[in-house]
Formats: sequence, C-alpha cells, structure tokens
Amino acid sequence: MELREATRLLSDENLLEVFKDPASVDYEIASYLIRLDGKKAVLVERPVLRDGRSSFFKIVGGIATSRETLAVSMGLRSVRELKNIMKKSLKEGKNPIESSPLWRETDLTLRDLPILRHYLGEPGPYMTASIVIFRKENGMFSASYHRMMPISDDKLVLRAVEGRALNRAIERSWGFGKELRVAVSIGSPIEVAIASAMPAEDRDKLSIAGGIAGEPVKISECGDPEVWAPSEAEIVLVGRIKPGELAPEGPFYEILGKDVVRMQPVLSVDSIYVRDDPFYQVILPAGMEHQILMGLPVEPLIEERVSEVADVVDVAMTPAGAGWVEAAISIRKKQEDQPALAGLMAISAHKSLKRVIVVDEDVDVTNYLEVMRAVIQRAHIPDDYKMLSGVRGSSLDHSNLREVTVDGKKVLLRLPQGKMIIDATLKGPKELMEIPRNPYASTK
Repeated sequence: MELREATRLLSDENLLEVFKDPASVDYEIASYLIRLDGKKAVLVERPVLRDGRSSFFKIVGGIATSRETLAVSMGLRSVRELKNIMKKSLKEGKNPIESSPLWRETDLTLRDLPILRHYLGEPGPYMTASIVIFRKENGMFSASYHRMMPISDDKLVLRAVEGRALNRAIERSWGFGKELRVAVSIGSPIEVAIASAMPAEDRDKLSIAGGIAGEPVKISECGDPEVWAPSEAEIVLVGRIKPGELAPEGPFYEILGKDVVRMQPVLSVDSIYVRDDPFYQVILPAGMEHQILMGLPVEPLIEERVSEVADVVDVAMTPAGAGWVEAAISIRKKQEDQPALAGLMAISAHKSLKRVIVVDEDVDVTNYLEVMRAVIQRAHIPDDYKMLSGVRGSSLDHSNLREVTVDGKKVLLRLPQGKMIIDATLKGPKELMEIPRNPYASTK
C-alpha cells in the first residue's frame, strides 16, 4: 500500500485532517500533529521552509496515530485483522522483487526537505520517519527506523542503537576500514513501515513486508548494485557511513522522556531521489504514532515466542510502558509455572521489556485498567513478583540514573538495570475474583 493511497483511504473514512494554508516547518506543523495526536492523521499541503521558501513537498503524519488509523491505511476492517496478518507474515514472508522505481534522481539537498522542528529544546530539525535499508552479509535486507538530524546540506547524524542490526553492520564495516552504503526510505509503503518497526533482526525485513502486503515488495537499485530501496517510496536518500566519522546527536524527545546526547555515526548523502508531487512523511516524537509503531509490531514476536510454553490468548504493549517497555499477556494456564516461563520468553523476544504482566484468558489485555485490577486482585507480592537484576533493558529507560556527588562534583551514575515478571493469574477460588460480565454490554 503506497503512502499516498493510504492517505486517500484515511480521507475517505474522515480520519485525515487537511491543512491547506502555508505552515512553517519550525514548530507550527508539529503543533497540528500534537492537536490531533491519537485522533486523526494530518496532511499539510503548503509547508514553508525555514529560509522562507515554499516547499513542493506535501507533509503527511499520523498514519498510525491510532491502531484504527493504521488498519484503515492498510485497507483492513479491524485491528485484529492487522495483528493476524502481522503474525502470519513472520512465517509466510515473500521475498522482494526488482521493479522500475517511481522516484527519480534530483539535485536537491537536505536544505530542500521540509524537515520539522517539533519541540523547544531540540538541537535542530529531525527526520523521524526515516528507514535505513541495507543488505546484510547473508543477503537478507535490514530495514529499521533511525532518527536523523541534518548537520550540513549533505550530512546527517543518526541514532544507531547499540547492539542492533545497523550498529553491528557499521562496526563490522569500520573494523575492515570500509564505509557502509545505505538507502534511507521516507514515505515508505505501509507494509514496509510496519515491518521496519519489528525487531526481528534474524529475518529479512522486506520479506516480512511482503508477507504483510500479501505480495512481494517492489525494490529498485539506487545507482549501486548493493543499495536498494522500495520502488514506491516517496523519497530515497543514498549515502555512506564513513569509518570513524561521528557527531553529537540529541537531545531528542523519546517515548519515555528526553534522550541524552551521544556521539553517533554520520551519514553522508550522495543522492536524493523523489517522486513527482512527493509526500514527506513525519512521525511526532513521543506521540501516539511513535508509541504504536514501536509497540504494535513487537506483539506478534512476543506471541510467537511465548506460544512455545503456553497457550496465548492475546498480547498488548501497554500505555504505561509507552508501547515499548511493558507487555500484558493473557494465557490459558494449564500449569502453575507457565506465567513465569511466559514472562521469560517474552523478555527473550523483546529485550527492551522492563515489566511483563501475565494474566488469565478472562482479562482483556487491551484494557489496561482491567490488567491492573488483575495485578491487584490476583498477584501475591511475595510470591508472584519475580525480579531479575542486572539484566540490560531499554536505553530509553532512565529510571536507573542517579546523581551523586564525588569530590564536590555532581556525577551521573547509571545503576544496573533489571526486569520484573508479575504473575497476575488466578491461584485461588475463581468465583471470588470473577470479572462481572453482562451479555448485552460488551467490554471488548
């Protein structure tokens, strides 16, 4: 599903707000996204660049501002259908096929892109819907989101999370004294956008995208036989990550607060390809779309892994965990050790998890209040709270940071991280903790 077609589907369902008047890329367009966060997608027809020029790009954001908007953008009838398709794509992927691109090479620079500033406190404008694509040594395609901040007309500094596929590929290339050539897709087909958010690094992401779409993703060479991008992307940047070239990146507003400044790799942009009448896609940092695109694609991976030890009813990344560091899992419990095993398997599937809550099948994991009530009613703290200390979690979680004074100076100390599994399943008489239901008033 092309981004522009997804936008049309959202408009047909009155889930797209269109802004026709000129609007600045500095904070103004982001304010529209903030106003409609969790409600509607946004289309801005006349962005104004920070040097005062009118941009010929249209800006679209909030495609996944809710699970419902994301399902509609795929032409699906329900969120459940979307989740089933995502789960199926992990087993029934379709390898990408070569096709002629819809984009063409231009003489544009990064200064010509309508890159947004979202919040006071950002060091500069940020690209947020940028997907880095490269071919791994085993021939499979890696595709993952990486925020990027321009530092010149042809250079970006990007966040490459330690231990993830792009970071490992950069370190491997640099170890041989070689640059890593990549493509950056902006305004990607929706199935690529979803697959790129799935932390399934042992699989071909473009194959997963094909499984989601039900047909192979079309890809095109980007002037280099090793660099490919979706043929239907709105914008493609082609560039090189040169050995040892680093720049300060951050602070950036993440789903769990402000991320810190780090020295990160620099991407030198050689070429910019665009479609006719192009769309520039944005994701509001720390907004609902950010949380959903991080959390929703993780759920089928967790379900797949937990299914090895228990009969899984449903999985939901929770709002309290910003869709990333907490999961609620409902199972049909057959043995008393299954909740703990389910929690361990969930953590092995998604290493950023900080807390896993395991509940019975009668609890709706998409209803967080219901999940929390199960925790209070069914979890006995001394026995049912399982602590794992010294286990690394998400780099976005700053709860382990402490300011201490050493020799009269404040020093930031990072304590070892940990995880928790809460067994909120029934152990006593079911009738004492039964959730009241009315056949005429559905809670689903």
